[in-house]
Amino acid sequence: MSIKATGQDAYFAASNSTAGFISYYEQVFRASRIGHIWAIKGGPGTGKSRFLRDVSDCAIGEGWSCEYIYCSSDPDSLDAVILTKEGREGIALLDATAPHLFEPICPGAWEDIVNLGQFWNSDALAARRVEIEQLNREKGDAYRRAYRYLSGFGDMRVNRDSLVAPHINRKKIASLAQKLLRELPDEEAYSADPALIHSIGMRGEVGLDTYFYEAEEIYVIADCHGAAQYLMLELGKLANEKRLSIRISHDPVEAEKIDGLFFCGSGIAFVVCPEEECDYPHHQISMRRFVDTASMKRVRRELRAIDRISRALRGEALDALEKVRKAHFRLEDIYSAAMDFESKEAFTKEFCKKLFEEKE
Repeated sequence: MSIKATGQDAYFAASNSTAGFISYYEQVFRASRIGHIWAIKGGPGTGKSRFLRDVSDCAIGEGWSCEYIYCSSDPDSLDAVILTKEGREGIALLDATAPHLFEPICPGAWEDIVNLGQFWNSDALAARRVEIEQLNREKGDAYRRAYRYLSGFGDMRVNRDSLVAPHINRKKIASLAQKLLRELPDEEAYSADPALIHSIGMRGEVGLDTYFYEAEEIYVIADCHGAAQYLMLELGKLANEKRLSIRISHDPVEAEKIDGLFFCGSGIAFVVCPEEECDYPHHQISMRRFVDTASMKRVRRELRAIDRISRALRGEALDALEKVRKAHFRLEDIYSAAMDFESKEAFTKEFCKKLFEEKE
């Protein structure tokens, strides 16, 4: 896995998973702190990510804070930004095209649409319609193959978890969770906002260092036979009981599991990952002591088989996503060639001027 060090408040709000594409847009962008949403429409290569970057840069220059939501399939691109400033209503701008479709529920009153398609040459695109249709088919077929492989991977993980569960001491794990959080004072209102820090997509497996970058104290959890999921579950339950505000990173592939928790009030981060992924000072928690590996002798042969099949399925999913990447960027080239970017950049400047003047 490659680690993307952004130096930003950055995360993912979607994932390619065992259940297909999962979007957390509803939880992220329907939050009460967001006063207005701008849904951006346009094809691949029309500059949606650049538009988001330009608006966020302008906002920061005007004293706003920014959360950067990166594309889970292409972590080099932005999917959205959330802008906040004390005394002002929050603003969200997001890519509202497939697969993370976003439909307004109060058009004009709460949400508006930015159509970057107004800057493309429809005649130029029509001339390449057959090629565009073929690339879209290739891209869609590759995504479907990837999701089938990931689904099979998920089935193998369910088999693994059921085999090892009797050998994991969940009572001791619960005691550890209590110990880790016992010094944290209760807060007034529990909140749990999705903020994923890992993805699997067109550029392979990628992690963001956001939780590490923002944390006051870091715990890196070394998994053993899936035992880490039980510790994260217990920490999440305690956060609810203590009414703490947290961010949750769902595992990008096994979305029902948690691979990261960030406690907003205390700045404590818990992340399930290999130790080499964290370049920051940290504590390490090994889950091996909670697993009775000696008693697992009778299931070891099956576990080895499951592990072998799981690696193969995950590898095939990544190969299929590489084929998605090739088709996607060929589509981007076609659309980029048909775009009037000079007019689009002029529009962006005028959009920023109006947006932030209105907010002042």
